[in-house]
Amino acid sequence: MKKYNHNKLIKYGQHTIADWIVIEIDGNKEKINEFLQGQLTSDINMINNNGFQLSSICDHKGFVICDFIIHVNADIYKVVINKELADIFIKELTPFAKFYSVTFQLNDQKVVGYVTNDKSLCYWQNEKYCLGLEIHDKDFAEASSINENEWILAHKIAKILFLDIESVKKYRPLEINFDNLRVSFDKGCYRGQEIVARMKYLGIDRRKFSTLITKNTYKVNENVKIVGKKIKANDLHVFNAIIKKDDINSIINEDAVIDII
Repeated sequence: MKKYNHNKLIKYGQHTIADWIVIEIDGNKEKINEFLQGQLTSDINMINNNGFQLSSICDHKGFVICDFIIHVNADIYKVVINKELADIFIKELTPFAKFYSVTFQLNDQKVVGYVTNDKSLCYWQNEKYCLGLEIHDKDFAEASSINENEWILAHKIAKILFLDIESVKKYRPLEINFDNLRVSFDKGCYRGQEIVARMKYLGIDRRKFSTLITKNTYKVNENVKIVGKKIKANDLHVFNAIIKKDDINSIINEDAVIDII
């Protein structure tokens, strides 16, 4: 099947993300770093100053509890997270945080997302575009130049999933591409690390997290498990799905399927 140029669906611009909130992490910098490094799936030592990083936390069975973006600027650590998941994040980590004299504080700053070619802002990039954030004071009033669907679409093309309240403890990292985006296999332990690593290195998961681009006539069957919302773009539907690896070839040959990323 002819490859579709999915990058032509991408629109550059900025979007104020109303359903994301900022959690500031207070405490001694070294203690915060030590605490987070033992809890998060990502390696926060890889974050550059004033940089952002995709991350998550798991339970002891390796299921993802919540996902978020970490921002580090000098001694200030912030978590950008879906408002639905903020209380879960704080509740899950507070029992461990107290041993490091670390606390959490919700603030009222605004989160602005960018689809751009400016690599200084980014938490993800490829050769065509970057996805990035800025955190602003609550009185920041610059208007969005792309809408919510255009913002989400850029992430679907990149195979970046952000979870909602319905997805808590529903997926393991390898099921939803977190192993490529939010998990370090070179750092020390975190909750669920042994199970996640075993699945990775033993090839236990026989499913693939993919982005499907289809005609609006496409009928989803039992071999495709949609994750998140469908986005309409140029009379096409774009959505993430979990597919059995053995079924990919048959699905991509369906007339209504334009491409699978």
